[in-house]
Amino acid sequence: MRFCALNILRTAPLRVQRCHRCVLTIQRASAAQLEAYLSTPERPLRALLNRRKVVDRGDGRFLYQSRPYALLSFRVRPEVTVRAVWADRASGLTILFERCTIHGLGALDSLVHFACEARIVPQGDQLVAEAELALETHGVASALPIPDRLLRPMGERALDLVVARLEKRCRHGLVQAAERWIAAHPSSGDS
Repeated sequence: MRFCALNILRTAPLRVQRCHRCVLTIQRASAAQLEAYLSTPERPLRALLNRRKVVDRGDGRFLYQSRPYALLSFRVRPEVTVRAVWADRASGLTILFERCTIHGLGALDSLVHFACEARIVPQGDQLVAEAELALETHGVASALPIPDRLLRPMGERALDLVVARLEKRCRHGLVQAAERWIAAHPSSGDS
């Protein structure tokens, strides 16, 4: 895993960010088949997220409500509006979190912001998935007297959990869904 620089300043919002990349081999797949699979963004999104909780809002936008998970003493549940756009084989599928609300942080709900931009590109029989993730606080110092030495580890732990979930969903959900779709559509022209 590759990490981006951390930017932690007391006078500015606290920000923790990461870059993560995983290369996924898809059995019996060609680049053309993977391109066809990714070209309908709803397919990979439903493989990456709980398909029962993904709601198509039209225009490439989807609403997703995550299941709750534990973070320290909090039980958080993110709600995300995602925009997914297929460009071409070179640019791949871009997934952008346009709005993310984190429920379960109590007074901190509106003060913590999560951002994610991801890209999935077909390369031969592989999908290369890259994501840039950031967690930022706004106004926490004035709302609650929590020192940076406590906020930073909380932010890093939250990103650890998100990266672990994304990695698992890529390695299992996305790979399995792509392999099933390719088996059902052996001709790359089918979509």
